[in-house]
Amino acid sequence: MKFINITSAFIALVFSMSIFSLSAAAKNVDQRLTVAGNAQVNIENLRGKVTIVGTDSNEVWVSGKLDEKATDFIFEVDGKDVTIIVKMPSRMNSSFWDKDEQETKLLIELPSSAAVKFNGVSSDVNISNVHAGVNAKTVSGDVIAENLSAKIVLESVSGDVKSENLNGEIYLSSVSGDVYDRASTGQLNYHAVSGNIDAKANADEINASVISGDLDIKLEQVSDASLSSVSGDVTVSLELNDDGLLKMSSVSGNINLGLQKDVNADIRVHSNAGGRIINNLTDDEVEKAKYGPSSKLTTSTGNGSASIKMSTVSGNIKLHY
Repeated sequence: MKFINITSAFIALVFSMSIFSLSAAAKNVDQRLTVAGNAQVNIENLRGKVTIVGTDSNEVWVSGKLDEKATDFIFEVDGKDVTIIVKMPSRMNSSFWDKDEQETKLLIELPSSAAVKFNGVSSDVNISNVHAGVNAKTVSGDVIAENLSAKIVLESVSGDVKSENLNGEIYLSSVSGDVYDRASTGQLNYHAVSGNIDAKANADEINASVISGDLDIKLEQVSDASLSSVSGDVTVSLELNDDGLLKMSSVSGNINLGLQKDVNADIRVHSNAGGRIINNLTDDEVEKAKYGPSSKLTTSTGNGSASIKMSTVSGNIKLHY
């Protein structure tokens, strides 16, 4: 009887070890499926890092490792819809976020003609070479993007957003991280709260706002721009088209505007609550209010065909070539 019990225990132990081995092996992923050229790919990952790369293939290929706490991995195609989800436990305590544990690390290759949607929590995402639109959002991870086109939305709550060579209708934002963009074209929208914006782009239209951070932008061939800051400085160098419109404002922050030497613009500047206006564009003088600390500047360069409107509260404004 004792021998039977020992044998049964040994078999149970071997069986449990086999299950563990299968489970561990299941953490590795190497799967591919054929998809439509206009596929809509939806990706969800709680933590770790996901790299998404557009290719000339008609397949979606997922490879890498899953989070060791993952409970399931979903990879399926339904018509043009493709779903990739790393399923995690519904309940998690503080030990779940132990950085010593294996987090998801996936490479997803998909058709560059596919549209991509990504949602993460503590997950970084790196996406490149996708040309049918991207919507990528994460909470405490970074978003890195390169060579994307169509409608592009990149957002992080407490991480940075870094991009290069985007083209289309573009929205980049972070709440407590920085936004960094280079060589993008189209309609640009930058937003940051408790973070900085640093951009060098060639965009016809741009809207940028920052709160408790600095805005540093260099632009070429601008037709319509709106730039604002609250509790931060704005430093801008741009080439304004002859029929262009530039609006700038700051509250408790300075504005430094550099323009091309042959700019043609009608310029109107207002400063309130003690701010200064420094005009290094023309010989026109700043007019100070008879009563109160406000001042204004009305001037023009060239034929005055473009329009520049600027205002500040408790900040200085400097204009120069």
